[in-house]
Amino acid sequence: MTPMPEHLRQATRARTEEAEKRARAALAKTGKPISFTAVARKGGVSTDFLYWSPELRTRIERHRAKSGPVPAATADPPVAPSTSASVRALSARLTRQQETHREEVARLRQALEIAQGENLDLRRRLARYEAD
Repeated sequence: MTPMPEHLRQATRARTEEAEKRARAALAKTGKPISFTAVARKGGVSTDFLYWSPELRTRIERHRAKSGPVPAATADPPVAPSTSASVRALSARLTRQQETHREEVARLRQALEIAQGENLDLRRRLARYEAD
């Protein structure tokens, strides 16, 4: 794999730092109750970004612990591993592969039926030939 050029690495770092700043500011501005969803909306970042940032996740969880339980209407949904972009991409790839395999199995079954029909026809011919 080719290493990432330095200018792309710097741009990624700058984008991440900017998103972290927005999330920190949103955390300070978000009223009670504190939730990952509320901070993400206020800061213009994804909840996935917040969950994957150890520092931000810890701060949000600490604020939530101080402020008490979050009412069900504003509570964050449980973190599902399928929310990650890589998992979604792999799921889509797997779905395409399954469809390809289904089509291949259907073609093979059809070829098998044809071969079995030809085999039956040849056996009948052989039986007639041997009977004569």
